[in-house]
Amino acid sequence: MSNPLNRYHRILQAISGQPAGMSLADLAAATGLPRSTTHRLATSLREIEYLEVDDATGNFMLGAGLIGLMRASLTQDSKLAQFKPALNFVVGRLEETAFCARLLNDEVDLVQAITPTRKDQLYIYPGVGSRPLDKCSSSKAILAYLEPARIEALLEPLARATPGLRIADLVDELTQVHQQGFAVCDGEIDEGVLSVACPVMTGKARGLYSIGVVGPAARLKSHDIREIVSVLHSAADLAAAELLNT
Repeated sequence: MSNPLNRYHRILQAISGQPAGMSLADLAAATGLPRSTTHRLATSLREIEYLEVDDATGNFMLGAGLIGLMRASLTQDSKLAQFKPALNFVVGRLEETAFCARLLNDEVDLVQAITPTRKDQLYIYPGVGSRPLDKCSSSKAILAYLEPARIEALLEPLARATPGLRIADLVDELTQVHQQGFAVCDGEIDEGVLSVACPVMTGKARGLYSIGVVGPAARLKSHDIREIVSVLHSAADLAAAELLNT
C-alpha cells in the first residue's frame, strides 16, 4: 500500500519511537521512501504542527499539534474506567482510599475514588471535583510535570486571588515534587488528613493524571513513605499501561 496517507503514517510511526527525533537521512532509511519524498511529506506535516524540527540537532520530532491530539484523547471521560484496576491495587496494598485526578480545561479534578470494603474502621472519602492547585497532592503531582510556562499560567490567577501566595514558592515546591517523584498534602486542606500522590505517565503524556492515597494522617503514617510511594508508582505504571493500550 503506497497511498499518500500511508506514507504520512510511516513517517509519523518512525518518529514516534525516537524521543530524540530523526534526521532526514535516517527517516528516509526507516520508511524506505526516497529522500526527496520524505522531505516533502515531513515539510507538509510541519505545516500542520504534526512534526517540528529540533533547533539543536535539526532532527524531525513529533510536533505540538499531534501531541495535543494525543493528550486530548487520553483525557476523554471514556478513559477513566481504565483506572479501576490501579485504584483497587492501591486499596488492596495500603487499605486506605485510593483516588485519581485529571488536568482538564486548566483545572485539576479528582475524578475517581475507591474506599476499602472493610467495615471495622472509617475511611476518608475525598469526593470528586476541582482540587486546589497549590495544596492538594493530586494537583501538585500533575503540575510538577508541566512546562514552566504552563505552570505559571495556571498559578497566576490563583496567586492574584490569594494574598501572600507567591508563585516562586509554589514553583520551588513543584520542583521538589518533580525530583522526588511524589507529592504530599499533610493537613493543608483538612487537619488530620494525609494524602500522597504520584504522576501517571511520562514523556509526551506527562502532566495529565495523578494517582494517590488518602487517609487519617496517624494511620497512613504507620506506613513508611517509601512503601507508599512504591505502591503508588506501581499503580501509576498499571494505569498508564491501561490508558495507552485502549
